[in-house]
This record gives sequence, structure tokens and C-alpha cells, in this order.
Amino acid sequence: MKTTSSMDANDMMREIRKVLDANNCDYEQRERFLLFCVHGDGHAENLVQWEMEVCKLPRLSLNGVRFKRISGTSIAFKNIASKIANELKL
Repeated sequence: MKTTSSMDANDMMREIRKVLDANNCDYEQRERFLLFCVHGDGHAENLVQWEMEVCKLPRLSLNGVRFKRISGTSIAFKNIASKIANELKL
């Protein structure tokens, strides 16, 4: 699971949106490099909400992707976050 890259932050955002679309995740861009994401059925316990943010890593000339769970079970979050992180081509 690779979540760091020397890729431009805008290109990373494009790649993230592509992978979210491929996994049927809904998302809303809250800031330039911050996405609020939702996956799962609203009536089931597998609904997960999380943030994905592209951020600069201090002291390294790399960008990273930060995942932060907002709601949903930790196992459901781990499953979708791992799947997305593994599919990212950064």
C-alpha cells in the first residue's frame, strides 16, 4: 500500500477521484486537496465516511495521502481504505 509520491498534488487528486469512482464511492471536494468520501449502503452498518487529503510531507520532497475515518466501523473503514490505497497508482 503506497500512499506517498513525488507526483504533483493535482495529479494525485485526479488519480484518487478515478479510484473512488471505480469503487462506487461518493465524494465531495471540501478544499483544494481534501475530499469527503462515502461508501456503502446508507441503511446498513457497512456505511463508511472518511476524508482523504493530499498533503506535503515535512522534510521530504514527497506528497502523501492522509485517510481519516469520520464514521462507520473501523473494520469497514480499514477494508475500503486498504482497497483504495492499493489501487492508487502514485
